[in-house]
Parts: sequence; C-alpha cells; structure tokens
Amino acid sequence: MATAREKQDEALADYRRAKDREHVLADLRGQSDTDVPLSVDLDDAELRSAIDADISAQEALSVALRAVDD
Repeated sequence: MATAREKQDEALADYRRAKDREHVLADLRGQSDTDVPLSVDLDDAELRSAIDADISAQEALSVALRAVDD
C-alpha cells in the first residue's frame, strides 16, 4: 500500500502533467499569456477536456495533501 507521501507525489505529478497539457493546448490556440484567463470555444472539446483534467487533478492533489498515513 502506498504511503501518504507517495500518494501526494503521484497526485502532484498528475497535476503537473494536466497543467502542462492545458498550457500546450492554450499555446497552440495563441493563448500563451498565463496572466489572462483562457477563452475556450464551445466546440473545443480537446481544451475543455484538458481543463477538466486539470481541475480533477487539483482536487485529487488537495485530498492527497490532507491525507496522513494510518
């Protein structure tokens, strides 16, 4: 069974991958300024999916960071 620290490390790695994917897709769409909120077209399923993955990864990381070993 993984320790809390191992779960935290895995959740952080997942979050970083999701955030990187979101940034790559935003860059491809000419939205490279991270200080400006993303503008997502209604029919842009790929970017919407990347944003959803980022949010899910953030939530999982938050849970993992609060966890302690039993």
